[in-house]
Amino acid sequence: MLKTQFSRRGCLALGVGMSAMAWTDRKAFAQRALALATDRAGTTFNAIGTGIAKVAARHSGINISIRPFAGPDAWLPQLARSEIHLGAVSSFSAWEASQRPAPGRERIDGLRVLFSGRGSLYVGLIVAAASPIRTIADLRGARMAAGYGGHRAVLASIESVLAPAGLGWSDLRSVPVVGIVDGIDALVAGRVDACWVSLGQPQVREADLKIGIRYLPLINTPEAGVQMQRIAFPGARIETVPADAAPGVPAPTPLMTYDAYLITNNALEPNAATAIVQSLWDHNEELVSAHRSLGGFTKANAVTDLPILPYHPGAIEFFRAKGAWTEETDRLHRAAGLT
Repeated sequence: MLKTQFSRRGCLALGVGMSAMAWTDRKAFAQRALALATDRAGTTFNAIGTGIAKVAARHSGINISIRPFAGPDAWLPQLARSEIHLGAVSSFSAWEASQRPAPGRERIDGLRVLFSGRGSLYVGLIVAAASPIRTIADLRGARMAAGYGGHRAVLASIESVLAPAGLGWSDLRSVPVVGIVDGIDALVAGRVDACWVSLGQPQVREADLKIGIRYLPLINTPEAGVQMQRIAFPGARIETVPADAAPGVPAPTPLMTYDAYLITNNALEPNAATAIVQSLWDHNEELVSAHRSLGGFTKANAVTDLPILPYHPGAIEFFRAKGAWTEETDRLHRAAGLT
């Protein structure tokens, strides 16, 4: 029987003599749950994290519980201290925490990727369907949801899509909100004219039923892409989603996109990391069908071609064995300074 123990800091430690491939005694992992952090209920990353946790817990033998927070700034320091063991997060938020921390905050080291999803997350600005605002340039003087206490990355994202239209925060009327969902609530209540959201997130669909909403098309030029990567972060890109991809998209609409991650820290035992990754790989059809936002968490995207953070050694070992981690992957990680 595989022996397990937990350290004082709550990090799962596994017997080193057995590969994750040979884990057969699920009872050995039922004594304590690993915590997986997400954003608040109703957000895209809560849906992503919940879907991942269900599939991984069902097939890895490790209990995984969901811990919702206002935003990643609230839980990433806890992940670094192994008070939380896993997290569902955008590559943007993870990159900021490790490379561009907020003033007064320490850089968070030791974050590691387990599984990546591409195209799972599209983000942008919405307005009421009846709003006269049709373009980014029309936002001059508009009431914009701002602050986003738990989501510092949102502020840079908004700035990066305003810049190609020659706009900045000083050209708007900022209305502070606590988080993404609060911004949507403010739009429905008529307190703001625009807010930042994910494509198709549940609260946006509810807002569409209540007032009708519309996504604003981002300026989609090479210059706009360069500005987005400079102001937001290097992994951001602009892609056009097709008409009717979600409520509020009556025509093909350029939006911002970047990878979504399942992350851990470098203290998680390799066998535990491998078991979780293997469960998501072996049961990938179940994973991608768990929620529309998990559609990009395919085997082909599990190892990103735009690395921002290093992968966990247990994940690397598994992906090498599957042929998903190649010499080109090594080259991309070296080029990004991640080795």
